[in-house]
Amino acid sequence: MDESLINSLIKKAVEITDKPYTKEEIIAILQKDDEFEKPVAILSLDTLEDKRAAEALISHLTGRDGRIREASAIKISEFLCDTKTAEFFSDEKSVRTILNGIMDINPNVGRAITDGIKNCPSLQTLLLPLLLERLSELIEKLKEMSKTPYFENKLNDKRNHAKNKIVFNLYWGLEALCNTNFNNSDNTIKEKILNILSFSSRYTDYTIREKTAKILSKMENAPDDLLQKLKNDENFYVKNQLL
Repeated sequence: MDESLINSLIKKAVEITDKPYTKEEIIAILQKDDEFEKPVAILSLDTLEDKRAAEALISHLTGRDGRIREASAIKISEFLCDTKTAEFFSDEKSVRTILNGIMDINPNVGRAITDGIKNCPSLQTLLLPLLLERLSELIEKLKEMSKTPYFENKLNDKRNHAKNKIVFNLYWGLEALCNTNFNNSDNTIKEKILNILSFSSRYTDYTIREKTAKILSKMENAPDDLLQKLKNDENFYVKNQLL
C-alpha cells in the first residue's frame, strides 16, 4: 500500500477517534455505505431513544465487517441490560438477528451478545424457543455426518471445516442456553432441552460436554444419569462444572 495512503488513513482514524458524535450523526453514518467510521460511531452511541435507532444498530450485527459486528454486539449487550431500551429488540426480526449474532464466526460477537442475554429476562423468554430449534438443527447435521462412510474420521477430523463450523455454532448456542431462564419453561420446552443435552453430553469434543455440564449445574431436577456421566467424564474441565 502506498505510504501516503497509509498516512492518510491513520490521520482519518485519529480524527474519527477524537470526534464527538451527536445521535443524529451516528444514525446518518449507519445509513451510509462507507464502513470506515461505523465502529467508532456505534461505540459512541450512549442511549437509544426510539425504535429507529435500534433498527439501525441491530442491522449492523450481521452481514458486516467484523469490527462493525463486534461494536454492534457490545452496544446491543449494553442496551439489553436496561429494560426500557431492551424493549426495542423484542420484535421477531431482532430476536432472530440476535440468534444469528450468538453464532457469529467472531467469538467476541457471540460473547458480547450472550452477556447481554444474561441480563435481559424478556429476551430470554423470546429467544429460548428459537434457540432450541437452532440447536436441534445443528445436532441433526452432526448426526447426518455420522451416517456417512468413515463417519468417525469426519467427526474427529479437525480439518473438516463444515463440521468445525457446526460445532462452533453448537458451542455458542449452548452458552446462550445456559444464560436463559430455562428452569421457568413448560414441560415441552424442558423435554426439548433434555433431548439436546442427551446428545451434547456424549459428543466427542470436550468443550461441548463442558457447556452441557454447565447447563446441568444450573438445571433444577437435572437427570441423574447425565449428571453422573459428566461428573465422571475423562476431562477435568467437564467434571469441574459439576464439582
